[in-house]
Amino acid sequence: MKRITKMNLCYKDFVPALSGLIGKIALVSSFAMVWAQELLITHPYFVLENVRIEILIGSIITLITACLYPSAAPVGTLAPLVVMIPAMSIFGVHPLILGMTVGIVGVVIIKIGLFNRLVNLAGFTCKTSITLTFGVSGIWMSASKLYSFFAQEQQVFWILIVVLIIIYILLQYYQKNWLVIPIFSLVAFVIPALFGLGYKIVPVNVSLNLSPVYWWNEMWGIGFGLNFITIIKTIPFAFFIILLWTIDTVSIQTIREASYERNEEKEYMDIPQSFMVVCIRNIIGTFCGGAQTGSLWRSFLIPLYMVKRPMRTCAILMGIAGIIASLTVVPIQMMSYTPLVWSVLLFGIFTPFTWVSLKNIINTRKKATKISILLFALLGISINPIITWIVSVVYEKIEARKVGID
Repeated sequence: MKRITKMNLCYKDFVPALSGLIGKIALVSSFAMVWAQELLITHPYFVLENVRIEILIGSIITLITACLYPSAAPVGTLAPLVVMIPAMSIFGVHPLILGMTVGIVGVVIIKIGLFNRLVNLAGFTCKTSITLTFGVSGIWMSASKLYSFFAQEQQVFWILIVVLIIIYILLQYYQKNWLVIPIFSLVAFVIPALFGLGYKIVPVNVSLNLSPVYWWNEMWGIGFGLNFITIIKTIPFAFFIILLWTIDTVSIQTIREASYERNEEKEYMDIPQSFMVVCIRNIIGTFCGGAQTGSLWRSFLIPLYMVKRPMRTCAILMGIAGIIASLTVVPIQMMSYTPLVWSVLLFGIFTPFTWVSLKNIINTRKKATKISILLFALLGISINPIITWIVSVVYEKIEARKVGID
């Protein structure tokens, strides 16, 4: 397999760097907000400061990884897990123990080769089903969040959506879809401002604190959770998260395959190496008080594959931008603006997922495969993406045996 290793800087390199930073801020914010709601955390700067430490730690690790392991993807946030936080909280899962357990168990599973085997189980039907599941679920979630934000001014919601759809179609037509996130970020600021709903910067003067004692005793207010019962309750969710890693990887691989022509030079990603860094990132981030659970940096990788630029160069730019944003605070405040966050996720992440999977369905000749993909995706959307992965993998194995492949 060919690898892109050039380090020449291009203006396109700033697209995945900016997109990744915006997406990361949005997702970490959502994790922190949901944990805060479930654990009744009332500290006024809990979410903002949590995003700051997560972005700082993630950006530093991104820079180190890009320099030492250029084939390892940057560590982002496991987006599908956010909907599971209420259930985990009710069950008694401690976020610190969760991050530590995921990191330790993840290292073991990667070292023995089990994780690679899980990823390689997915074929065309599984990849397309999972990608469609993530795409449709994400579109529904993002549109709902935007609608809720403009609940008192619904006409602004519809104007924003229509404008964004028109711009998206034009960018697709002129093959400039790599500009989606930067342009949509600007539009999401401008249109609400025209109707008096623009973003207002509120000065915040809070020192950045990375002390685990400060975070778990004062900010979280739940202590370190180091007891046998809490650890036992957490282990099943840790394995569930590792299974979600495989689904996340499969969906990103589908976008990658759709972005490059058959004989085109591709950007190589070392999956085991990438997730070793994810494990380390989970341990360090949660130990210092972070709310997120790491996975591949999806909002970085999808635009990266669209612009077809070297991962190392873009990752270094994103790491530098993340450190600056964390230390100066204001960029994080601005990128956490609700219309920007959900507009970017809607059209920059989830719509490409849906579009690629629908193209795969249209291009496949077998009606049974088309029906199966739609059915498996429906199961994932209505129940859980894990169901989609399990059922589609079993289906592919049965079909393979029928034609004598196994």
